[in-house]
Amino acid sequence: MNTHKLRTGKMPWLAVFYVVVMVFGFTLNVQAVTLKTVMTKVIERNYDLKQVQSFSQQASQENNYARSQYYPKASLEMSFIRSDDPVFAFGSYLRQERFTSANFNIDSLNRPSPADDFTASVSVGVPIYTAGKLSYGVKTAQTHIAQASQQEIMVRSQLILQVLERYFSAVRDREVSSVAIEIEKLAQSEIKDASNLASRGMAPGADYYGAVAITHGISARRIESESSYENAISALAIMAGEDKNSFVIDAKMSEKEYSVPTLETLINTALQSRNDINIARLQQTALKDAHTIEKKNILPSVQAFGKVQTDAYDVKYMPDHYTIGVQLSMPLLDQSHSSKVNMIEQQYQQSNSKLASMGEQVTIEVTNAYTNYKASVRALNEMRNSYEQAQKSVKMMRVLYRQGRVSVIDMLRAEEQLLSVQTAFFKTVYNMNMAYASLMAVSGQLSLDTVQTINDLIQEAR
Repeated sequence: MNTHKLRTGKMPWLAVFYVVVMVFGFTLNVQAVTLKTVMTKVIERNYDLKQVQSFSQQASQENNYARSQYYPKASLEMSFIRSDDPVFAFGSYLRQERFTSANFNIDSLNRPSPADDFTASVSVGVPIYTAGKLSYGVKTAQTHIAQASQQEIMVRSQLILQVLERYFSAVRDREVSSVAIEIEKLAQSEIKDASNLASRGMAPGADYYGAVAITHGISARRIESESSYENAISALAIMAGEDKNSFVIDAKMSEKEYSVPTLETLINTALQSRNDINIARLQQTALKDAHTIEKKNILPSVQAFGKVQTDAYDVKYMPDHYTIGVQLSMPLLDQSHSSKVNMIEQQYQQSNSKLASMGEQVTIEVTNAYTNYKASVRALNEMRNSYEQAQKSVKMMRVLYRQGRVSVIDMLRAEEQLLSVQTAFFKTVYNMNMAYASLMAVSGQLSLDTVQTINDLIQEAR
């Protein structure tokens, strides 16, 4: 009996122990990831980035091929032929150095016996002058390498911006949800106090029902922010290749103003370092080179060649002969030459116009992004003041509420207003951080160094 009582007394403690173990084990599986960690994982597994990197490897192989055209090329040919064709037989006997007087008999010349011919030759050719065609091939390959490199940087920058947008959204929505939960609890407590009055025989009035309506509105805001947070987390987890259930973000966005160069400096930087501008410049250079080489297409090409050949019917005796020479080739008449030159020249002129247009568009984008960032900083200062005033208002309303000088609906309206101000404040912090990221992107400076700067400020804000 005593043993039974002892065991019965231990059961609640064991249950508590198991619950603690389960909760602790779940906590171990959940990891609060930093911005830098998320960014590293996303970049490592992003398929678009891998595809662009493969283009870079292809361009590198194209460059190796273009350079190899300068080097001598050797080829080996071997064949065994048996034929009674008079021309073949005569040529075989001649190369094999085995003519006799009997071979010049008229019947032997007209109807020779079948001849065997084993031929082996090694040929070597090397370009001497190609009117710039080979150097153009190398330039084109190097242009493709540079374009692939710029494309890779562009894709990485776009990917960084996507991750920042989702990460900042998750942090913003988590903070809004946290505040909404706190205010929701207070509102429910105050509604409960009001309902207790009704239980003592006091019929609930318009204030009571209005307060209930406000409480439901607060709950709706909490649900909305939680849903938005889940969406951002799900997207980041998929992009990072992680399990969503063990992937959480527990951070706080920095409210500090970033160090930003002057507008003129940002525009100049963008015109020099933006990837789309650099790609357009590379295309312009390629068209210029193509125009130059097309004009030289009427010039000759010169190639030196050499050949060593052996022909035999018996492996014991294999005489060899050599051939060397220089070959020149050039077009004498090409009616399409001037048309092709003019066409490429027009394309080159179009590339100049395109580059100028892109420069104007970049200037507009950087100016707008700079203006938006500066405005977001000023707006954040205003929202910070509004947030402080709303907190003071709620504190004063609580004192008045306890004194019975205001109704429950007045109290909840003040708390609802505080939630609205807090939500607007967090959105303004989000806007300021995203405005900075967008400014860095349009000025061609968004990189992993930018991510490191933002990550450090996030850690400091915590």
